[in-house]
Amino acid sequence: MNTGWPVLKQVIEVDSIEEFDRINQDTWFMPEKYKDLDIVNYLMEKARKQTHTIHYLRTEAELQVYEERGLLDLLRFLVYFVEAMRNYNIVWGVGRGSSVASYVLYLIGIHKVDSVKYELNFNEFLTGDKDGRT
Repeated sequence: MNTGWPVLKQVIEVDSIEEFDRINQDTWFMPEKYKDLDIVNYLMEKARKQTHTIHYLRTEAELQVYEERGLLDLLRFLVYFVEAMRNYNIVWGVGRGSSVASYVLYLIGIHKVDSVKYELNFNEFLTGDKDGRT
């Protein structure tokens, strides 16, 4: 029976989460233009269009954390995902949970809550703790 879903071709054993991420992030389905996207420059340009320097500084600080955690490929995928949803007129929520504390996710369009305007602590997103404690 052909369901149209991808078929698992092989099982690969890995020794760490980092190795799993490296193997799988290289094969994510998304058009090449998103894989090659200079995500840092893309988001910094979006931040520069805002009215206050704090938006730029917040974006820069968050991107540094995303990069340290090896999540820039995820951000590229999210840009593709949001653009695809917009192209197909798929509606998604305004924002929910700790992700609204990320200004970078706001710039991408994952949610519609300006965490700079509402002074939300980015550490809440990282830790899930409303006080932003690590």
